[in-house]
Amino acid sequence: MAYTKTVWNDRIKNSAGDVIQEGTPVSAGNMNKIEKGIEDAHKQMEQAAKETVSLPYGLSVLNSPNGSPLDIQIEGRTLISMANSDLEGGKKYVLADPKTAVVIDGTTYKGVSKFEGKNARPTIIRTANFEGKTTGNTIDNPHVVKHNATGSNIALMLPANFPNEVGTSYNILQKQDGLSMMVNSALINGAIAQTLFSFNLIEEVERKVGKIPGSVVADKVAWLKNNLSKLTFNWYGFGSGLGGNKATVKFFRVSNGSWEATAGGSNSHTNSVVLKISQIITIVTNYIDENGFVHFLAYAESSDGIVSSIINTDYAELDIELKSNADFYGPRVPLYEVPQESYDKILVEWDATSVITRYPIIEGVKSLQNPIVTIEGDNLLPPFSEWNLHANAKVKSPYELELNSSANDQYSSYILDAFPNTAYVLNCETDISSSRILVYELDSLGNYLNTGAAREKKFTTLSNTRKLMVRVTNTGGFVGQTTFKSPVLSFGSTDKVFAPRNPSRLYVETTLRGINNINDVLYQSDGSWKVLKKWEEVVLDGTNPWAWHADFVGYKAIKVADAFGPITTSTNTSIYQVTNHLGALLKKLTTSGDLDLNSAAAWFGNITGNAGVADVILTVPDILTGWAESYTPTSDEIKAYFNGWKVKTVDGSNKPTAWVSILDGKDASTQTLDYVKINKAPGYTGYRLLYQLSTTRVVDIIDKVEGSLNISGQTQVSLDSGVIVREKVVPTLASDNYYYVNGSNKPLSRRVKKILAVYKDYAQDDFQINPQFAVNVGTVGNEYARKSQESFDPTANYYVTYLVLDKETLTTNPVNVKATYNTSIRSTVDQMNEQLADVKSSVSIHDRYLYKLLLAAKANGWSV
Repeated sequence: MAYTKTVWNDRIKNSAGDVIQEGTPVSAGNMNKIEKGIEDAHKQMEQAAKETVSLPYGLSVLNSPNGSPLDIQIEGRTLISMANSDLEGGKKYVLADPKTAVVIDGTTYKGVSKFEGKNARPTIIRTANFEGKTTGNTIDNPHVVKHNATGSNIALMLPANFPNEVGTSYNILQKQDGLSMMVNSALINGAIAQTLFSFNLIEEVERKVGKIPGSVVADKVAWLKNNLSKLTFNWYGFGSGLGGNKATVKFFRVSNGSWEATAGGSNSHTNSVVLKISQIITIVTNYIDENGFVHFLAYAESSDGIVSSIINTDYAELDIELKSNADFYGPRVPLYEVPQESYDKILVEWDATSVITRYPIIEGVKSLQNPIVTIEGDNLLPPFSEWNLHANAKVKSPYELELNSSANDQYSSYILDAFPNTAYVLNCETDISSSRILVYELDSLGNYLNTGAAREKKFTTLSNTRKLMVRVTNTGGFVGQTTFKSPVLSFGSTDKVFAPRNPSRLYVETTLRGINNINDVLYQSDGSWKVLKKWEEVVLDGTNPWAWHADFVGYKAIKVADAFGPITTSTNTSIYQVTNHLGALLKKLTTSGDLDLNSAAAWFGNITGNAGVADVILTVPDILTGWAESYTPTSDEIKAYFNGWKVKTVDGSNKPTAWVSILDGKDASTQTLDYVKINKAPGYTGYRLLYQLSTTRVVDIIDKVEGSLNISGQTQVSLDSGVIVREKVVPTLASDNYYYVNGSNKPLSRRVKKILAVYKDYAQDDFQINPQFAVNVGTVGNEYARKSQESFDPTANYYVTYLVLDKETLTTNPVNVKATYNTSIRSTVDQMNEQLADVKSSVSIHDRYLYKLLLAAKANGWSV
């Protein structure tokens, strides 16, 4: 606890001898307070003290009584989606998605749940709805709702004839609550109020289940028709019209262009309150259009021009059920095998939100890659150059904004993550009394809380607050020029002196793996960053020395000999993982003799006598490879398969003569064995082997780490992954005389979630970071950076550091992170002395190498 000093006053008398001010008494209480203060200061100066905490993914707050470096230790982890793999009886699994269900041997598990496996492949059911949907935006949500234009239609309209997408009504469809309604009405004689619900099956499956084989839309539509077993549309609402209360729901049959209802089922109700209507399609072929959409219609009874036709919708969703044998690749369903220790904590120690954080959506197999730790300073607000600026606003300096308003409330804004039930204080200098800085509280979906009321100065957030929108704006009807300077948002209830936002960050470019609590570990020792490496991962493709091993009915066993190792000799399946080209986990066999008892979903890895390296033997089905039943493939033909090619045609001896892609059936661009044995099919990722090293090793990654961390007082910490560090860019000049980074004509290598910095050579540059134009988000991500032509240096090299938007394609979330900081001055001083010694040691080593380099240069005739 901070020491509060006592103000000591003298005893004062006037000329008459009367006491006009009592002196502070020299009491035991006051003296003991002094003694306590001395004791606390002595402890801070003399006693070493540290505290270690576990950092959660996302935001957290640390509270250090004094400034201190922050030491970080990060454990790796690897997740493998089991969406298209055979589960095993007795093993433990978790499903971590509220909108997905899996059916295992007749038992359905929906949402965040855990269960013991059975020897069966899961059937996937995905629920599509309109969460996160905004008008005209198909990036966040690809589905669409439309109304008839004027309500004048006297017949049911075809999907292509609906002209009007709904607007703010999408907010109503976020959840089923029976309260707020999306209303569509008609008041023309004979007119029918009708609402169209269109679902993009291709996008929903590929974003949330897995990639559909095929290179064009027609291929993907064909796959949907062959691999979906059922569609269930659930509509909640009620209707009214000339005939009274009635709402009807139908689905669109593409094959004959008509609206239909489920035979034998109820597709309507006549209540005046919200009820559910379900329409089920089991033969999906006739109902998926050429673009991969299915359409449903909710409508009311017609109007007579006096009584309105009204259809009220509270909520709508579509359950998409795949067949159990549907073959997709790059699975994205967060269905994972977990060890017993974690299984016991799921939904007991870890609530549903924590489970989703620990087991996020990833594509196929992903390990923790490129973690980032960010420590905020007192001011949580960045320069105005990073705000979403109004068209009439311009940045005069990093923390000075000029607004030349033409109407009331023309605001510029910045959205940041926030904590619930937390005190904040807000300040900003303005030159006009009616100009203000305001805060709006948002939930996790970005919806306004507190009935949209603004917060000012000092406030405490609500229990469901997850974000804050800070605005600077003109109010009170003032129109004209106004200036905003030095905005500050900080924790607590005490006003803070303005200081620029000054976060410290640690970027790490490395992959950290781990399965069953056997994890790689990132740590710092003697001033250098290192990884305690326990795992290795390799791609099993055409570069490996493949050979035929054995032939079985319907499949073959092939092997890659003496190529990997040393691998731990234990038969524990946790130390080996092999996934095939679909991302499906293959079953690990105990002995090679078991190969003749299993199909293509199996493999065996044994230790040979050759220096402890391993044979890896896999089974592959003839129907997938295209090899004839009795044919013995050559090493090069096996390489072709592991590059993603299937035999298309053979000669009279069953020898392959042409090849097609395993993924989409497209012909190889060059139909020769020499081509397919060294070139991968487009989009093919291949088999992967993840194995535990027999002996752990320490790897120095000093060139893969950037930054350092310090905390002081109440400090916000952010933990994430998927940071791309200093990617080289060539800014492009646009017609507005600005140079752009991540423009639509030259995007970065990955879609951007957030640009953290743009560098000119080695120093951070003053590029303005802006929200991306809506039409570009789908291809380049959320943000771009720009700089005026007159301040741009075309001779310099430019680099950008940013967070990846599509994290599921790169990494998983960090969850096992330890943070250690000092809680006494003595500890801080000791650590700083140690770090100084480490720096001096590193400098001496670098000086020695530099001296040797100079000598070598001179010896080769170079002058210095």
